[in-house]
Amino acid sequence: MSEDTSLAEQAVPKFHELLDAGEFAHIYEQSADDLRRSATQEQFIAVLDAIHGKLGTTKTTSPLGWRIDYQTSGTFVTLTYDTDYSDGKAQERFVYRLQDHQALLVSYYVNSNALILR
Repeated sequence: MSEDTSLAEQAVPKFHELLDAGEFAHIYEQSADDLRRSATQEQFIAVLDAIHGKLGTTKTTSPLGWRIDYQTSGTFVTLTYDTDYSDGKAQERFVYRLQDHQALLVSYYVNSNALILR
């Protein structure tokens, strides 16, 4: 791991804390412009609300892997986790843009049978 990955790794527990508290708008507001260009706040909140409603609260996370992409448009860190929620298990992938010593969320992907079967 590197200094770049540690910034992003520190952002994941904050994401889960805000998700568990229903602070979806706060997550959106603190995200990178890339994310805000790809979805309106209303769309983003609806997705996180559905995820939170079906999976419940975060119990544990286990890192699976990471990748750093140094591009001309910036530095991006991708982190993948196995996450246990109160109502199901999920695999999550976070992509963060490193900017001004901050990790800003670019995208969030979640894969869970509980999202389909519940």
